[in-house]
Amino acid sequence: MKKIYILLIGILLVFVMNVFPAFAQEEVSIQSRAAILMEFDSGKVIWSKNPDMKTPPASITKLMTYHLVMDAVEVGKISLEDRVIISEKAAAEKGTSYNLKAGDIVSLEKLIDAMLIVSGNDAAYAIAEYVGGSAEYFIDQMNVEAKRLGMEGTTFVNPNGMPAEGTGNITTARDIGILSRYLIDRYGEDLLPVTRRGSFEDAERSFKKDNTNRLLNVLPRVDGLKTGFTNAAGYCLSSTLKVESQEVGTSDFRLIAVVLGAQSDQQRVADSKKLLEYGASTYSRQGIIKAGEIVQKYHFWDIESLEIGLTAEEDVLLFGPKAGAVKQQEIFMLPELGLPIAEGQKLGELILTLYDDSKMYVELVSDRDLKRVPLRLRMLKWWWGFSGFMVTLVEYFTG
Repeated sequence: MKKIYILLIGILLVFVMNVFPAFAQEEVSIQSRAAILMEFDSGKVIWSKNPDMKTPPASITKLMTYHLVMDAVEVGKISLEDRVIISEKAAAEKGTSYNLKAGDIVSLEKLIDAMLIVSGNDAAYAIAEYVGGSAEYFIDQMNVEAKRLGMEGTTFVNPNGMPAEGTGNITTARDIGILSRYLIDRYGEDLLPVTRRGSFEDAERSFKKDNTNRLLNVLPRVDGLKTGFTNAAGYCLSSTLKVESQEVGTSDFRLIAVVLGAQSDQQRVADSKKLLEYGASTYSRQGIIKAGEIVQKYHFWDIESLEIGLTAEEDVLLFGPKAGAVKQQEIFMLPELGLPIAEGQKLGELILTLYDDSKMYVELVSDRDLKRVPLRLRMLKWWWGFSGFMVTLVEYFTG
């Protein structure tokens, strides 16, 4: 539809329907050096602190490793049932581990679970070698994917986030948010059942460790995603929570919170909890319009019998603050509308000005067929026009 403005040329019909109070964002204070809170479906950032500050991600790196291994599984290059021979390099990785030894043979699925749940650095390195053929090639692909996903502040030098000579892995809270959202969208049905588990156990190897994500024990609805810690990175966490609808006219939504550079495990848990609870208590996914609901009535020639309803073809849902999500609603009609009109024909747009001054556009269509105007009504309209012209003419000459 063309962008034409009624105030300038008088073609479009505009209805200003409602004006709501502007929404002032509540202040949230956390101690972590960088953080971001976003809504999953829209990717809208709700709150942030130093979101583009570059910092080491530590073991949150393993989310990208997970992406690459699952992509290889999806395309049929490898299988979760594959048996992986552990190399000396993988077994030598320091830090949190799956206690792998050189020459061990372990299923790829167990390596993935150990990497995600107990943050096994050895498991992540073994995955990189197996999927990429070499860790070096795998790391190159990690950086290719980071660029493709728009992670502009991210560079990887290893697959597990361990400290490295030089700068090591670098990222931002915004980039981890982008990656987390992508993983949930693409692999959520496989990923979240793993990351929500309280522990990982491998009876064959007499191995059992708790999930490194302590937030699981604090907020029961949290179902992911990944922790990280090094001295340089501090304590880091990418977490996610499904918020269940509690009010009529609203629906469920999912939040993603990323905190980087906390000073302790307790602090990253507290900061993540604060962000997720803030988002869940302040925001909602609201039903703005129901499919088929008449938003506005329109009369041709101001004749009541020539009335049509402007409706949306689908339910319109809006994520925003519970109070004041919409500041203004306007309807822009297409110019030069004439009969006949078919049911479902586009007639205009509903333009919502949201709490953050962004715009949302909803296509409006006719709720019914409206055939050509009967001859008697056309004659009547002509007579009205002619009568008006004659009155004007008489007034002109009689002064």
